[in-house]
Amino acid sequence: MHGKRKQVEQCAAKKEKLSIEDLSRSTDNFWRSDMTVSPSEMSGRKFLRYRNYNKGLAFTHRERQLLSIQGLMPWKVLSMEQQIEGLTTYFLSLNNRLAKYIFLTDLEARNRTLFYALLMSHQDMFIKVFANAVTGDLVKQYSDLYTAHRGMFITYLDRGHIYSVLRNWPQVKSVRCLIVTNGRSVLSWGDQGVNGTPVINYKMYSNVVHGGIDPRFILPITLDVGTDNEQLLASHQYCGVRQKRISKEEFDDFFEEFTSAVLRLFGSRSIIQTKDFGASEALNNLALYRHQQCITDIDLQYLGACGLAGIFGALQITQVAFKDNVLLFHGATSFCIGMANMCVAHLKRMGMNDSAARSNIWFYDTKGLVVHNRREPFDSELVEDFQQLHEPVEGLVESIDTVKPNILIGFGLGERAFTKDVLRAMERSTEHPIIFAMSRPQELMECTPEDAFVYTKGRCIFISSIKLPPIKYANKVYQPGYCSGDYIISGLTLGVMLSGMSTVPDETFLVAAERLASLVWPSDLQMRDVYAPVRKLRLINLQIADAVLSFAYRRSLASLFPEPANSMHYIQSKLYNISYESIISKTYCMQDYKIATDESQSYYKEPI
Repeated sequence: MHGKRKQVEQCAAKKEKLSIEDLSRSTDNFWRSDMTVSPSEMSGRKFLRYRNYNKGLAFTHRERQLLSIQGLMPWKVLSMEQQIEGLTTYFLSLNNRLAKYIFLTDLEARNRTLFYALLMSHQDMFIKVFANAVTGDLVKQYSDLYTAHRGMFITYLDRGHIYSVLRNWPQVKSVRCLIVTNGRSVLSWGDQGVNGTPVINYKMYSNVVHGGIDPRFILPITLDVGTDNEQLLASHQYCGVRQKRISKEEFDDFFEEFTSAVLRLFGSRSIIQTKDFGASEALNNLALYRHQQCITDIDLQYLGACGLAGIFGALQITQVAFKDNVLLFHGATSFCIGMANMCVAHLKRMGMNDSAARSNIWFYDTKGLVVHNRREPFDSELVEDFQQLHEPVEGLVESIDTVKPNILIGFGLGERAFTKDVLRAMERSTEHPIIFAMSRPQELMECTPEDAFVYTKGRCIFISSIKLPPIKYANKVYQPGYCSGDYIISGLTLGVMLSGMSTVPDETFLVAAERLASLVWPSDLQMRDVYAPVRKLRLINLQIADAVLSFAYRRSLASLFPEPANSMHYIQSKLYNISYESIISKTYCMQDYKIATDESQSYYKEPI
């Protein structure tokens, strides 16, 4: 009679409870600076197969012979500049964005160094292929376009084993920044599940191109916890787990295990940047984990700080004191909540108490103004902290006429929520209305810049999350402002990493917003553009990194000592070097050579 069969697999179940105090540290990547691989671990075949080390036709003939790869490629040797020239010519011959995307992603899978060198050679031309804000087509077609891994996918089915899964990353000893999404609130569409992955891939490329961060430091991670998008659940091409999104309690438990695994594997200085989590989840995660880990949220904090910088820039035109502004937010999305919290934090930093700081910040939802004595429930519990003492008011136009805001902010409202009547109400409300139409992609924007200028009689300052061309009104040319996390994310991340911060307080984002606002050009302000030139993103992010690095030492948040004497020179010395590494070790002599024979050696030692 056979005994019971021994169980050889452990099913995913409840996670093992680990207290933070008893959590062992596998490594701390903060102290690791040498990213080169030991030559004894490499072979010629690996140099050809691994994208981090492949040089394509840039291998010299001597390298090909010593690595035993001679004959595996054409005879011609090309420099990186020649490779970029040829790739650019081919790229320009492609006639649609999808073909360009496939070409670039294929290059990244083969030769990562050349890929980033190409992106940096003409930033405006190449990196915008990966941007989703304009059309969002990469999100819609992600499951169809998936070809090679660019990060990790951790599913709810992996619960109980997340630490083991994270260890599967080939460059686990290099990771310092994790960009994480669960696809709950992608662009203005909502739940996109695993199809939200292209958004964090773009953030990784942006960190390298605009911030100079080594790509080996960055790990994009998609947490696949299901989706409530019926269209994706019905699609056989969908590459995620085809089940309903797990409950809030299950996700909180799952994310707790994930943060514990990150802390154990990468250390407390590794940065977790959450993206598209939804405002409620993001706020909850920050409250729970920000004091034990560098956890931040891109939509709440980075983009919210960029919105605050836009107000700083606009006030240089309106000449209104910050405390005198009246803000009306339409929607309870991450950006609106995050920007409102940033405004409150700035006012409290100026010396105001919490109640006074919130007094000029109003919210409006689908049922009217968010006020204490309203009978209808709020669309989101997140706006409860911004309730005002006022009689209920229904309708956005009526709310504007009542509150008299000079700043109107919208995100995730649906197509053309700022109608001509709304814009005319803003024109009546203030001399220079500031309009944030932040929904994306472009067809979902609250209003067009043309409508904003026409119905405010050319007096508005228009800001969106999409880079838009200049417009002409009344024989004058105006440039819509471009509120994008690209202005802040890379620089702030770089500053946090190089200072060794283990927690990122809200004041860090205020410092970044102030530095960004100080970089606006007077010539751009004349065109109503309240942000620094987007073509200077690399230099802007270096300035942000410098501000954050100085702040970290000033507030005793840094752990790297001594403090650099020249912070900007120090930052520049740590930027990603876009060049092919030498792969042939130096040779040296291991013998003492003697002149002549042993018999005549003493003769040559005699002085002449």
